[in-house]
Amino acid sequence: MLREEKVLYSASFDGGMLARGFRLYVWEIGVPDGHSLHYVGKTGDKASRVSQSPFNRLSNHLGGNKHSNALKRHLAQKKIDPERCQFRFHAYGPLFAANVRQTHGELCDVTSGLEKALADAMNEAGYEVINKVQCRTPIDLAMFQAARNAFATHFRKLSVNSKANIAEFPTVATVNGDQR
Repeated sequence: MLREEKVLYSASFDGGMLARGFRLYVWEIGVPDGHSLHYVGKTGDKASRVSQSPFNRLSNHLGGNKHSNALKRHLAQKKIDPERCQFRFHAYGPLFAANVRQTHGELCDVTSGLEKALADAMNEAGYEVINKVQCRTPIDLAMFQAARNAFATHFRKLSVNSKANIAEFPTVATVNGDQR
């Protein structure tokens, strides 16, 4: 009979991750061979008409529900065992004030545009993003710049001082609502 080694694991998070609202997030995954992978996502979707908390997305991404465990499925496609990985989860938001006048669907579209721009920026900066974000919604440049700056505190190559420039990304289609 094989004996399993007993290990004490720990996790910590800010209580703000329990609040619902539209947020962007990036998973940083240390895989067994030593390199890092990334997954870019958002809270909120049109189908559910609600924005879950970052904590909810964190737990669902690696859970058993095939409809909400996208990260687990992406790792499986790469033949990577999540139980052998190290994970960091970075969430930014809430993106909108509680009294915003836009509908849930409109806020979802704005958030989706920001998610696509962040995934593109991560890829352009040299981070390996394992998911493809599809969205044609023009982005709010000011919101994206704030999000990019926040994530750059953990992902230094996202810094505006790096060679990757916001104007280089194809999803950046508008400036203050006007076509470029």
